[in-house]
Amino acid sequence: MTDKLATLEDAVGDLVSDGDVVALQNMATQAAPMALVRELIRQGKRDLGLVVLVGGMAVDWLAAAGTINRLIGAAVSMEQFGLCQQYRAAVERGDVTVEELSETALNARLGAGARNLPFLPTKGLIGTDLIDQSENLVLIDDPFGGRPVVACRALVPDVALVHAHRADREGNIQYEPTILWPDIGIMPKAAQRVIVTAEEIVDTSRIRENPDRTVLPGFIVDAVIEVPYGAHPTSFYPRYGYDTSFHMAWAKVARDAEAAKGFLDRVVREPDTQAEYLNAAGGAQMIAAIERWRTT
Repeated sequence: MTDKLATLEDAVGDLVSDGDVVALQNMATQAAPMALVRELIRQGKRDLGLVVLVGGMAVDWLAAAGTINRLIGAAVSMEQFGLCQQYRAAVERGDVTVEELSETALNARLGAGARNLPFLPTKGLIGTDLIDQSENLVLIDDPFGGRPVVACRALVPDVALVHAHRADREGNIQYEPTILWPDIGIMPKAAQRVIVTAEEIVDTSRIRENPDRTVLPGFIVDAVIEVPYGAHPTSFYPRYGYDTSFHMAWAKVARDAEAAKGFLDRVVREPDTQAEYLNAAGGAQMIAAIERWRTT
């Protein structure tokens, strides 16, 4: 089998090009591939389209850095930490265009892409004006005589970015059971290329001990990188919770472009390694805090 172990720099440099459509596997404050997001910014990628189900801080950072110019998704929010202010400002300026979809419509578009189908139907948008606002949605008659449905055109991202619990060098990806488990595969299975960061790289024999936890087989993964705490500051159950202090610190500066740039310089552009990033984000004290919820 092919050894797919890589570095953040090489994986993003080789597999993500300016103008690509990039899918982020996450849910707002949960399980975002933040180490890969930082690398996109560090390498100065531009004109990316972003696909998110519910985007959070990752979207805000990419908008603040000028990395993205369009977004396809259902929602963007940092949940209890507030709105994504840099993303909001970019949309208001016209720097980022948005194709808003319901969750069912986005999953239908990705599902069609994953299955090599031209479209999949849903009823989730009927009664809204979103159908008229997107060239990728068409109201059609049910060929079997039922009520009309919405045909959702296949969406095939150029690259999917994912963070996982473990992987082997061949690209077999495992998750611990989480509420996100049923949805983990849809974005990478629809994408042409897949980059995965993992909390740990393990021997294939470890993967074989629990084959039921393998959500992505190696043959669809292009690169794997070992990045402990690679989802920080979002949570990654059951390893660690989200970093409340970090989210609040970003929310405090996110309304001001210069303050936001200074924040990103400190925690994204200046650290050269994951270890340096974690130190900039609070070091051992921060790690203890995000792990503490497991024992309380």
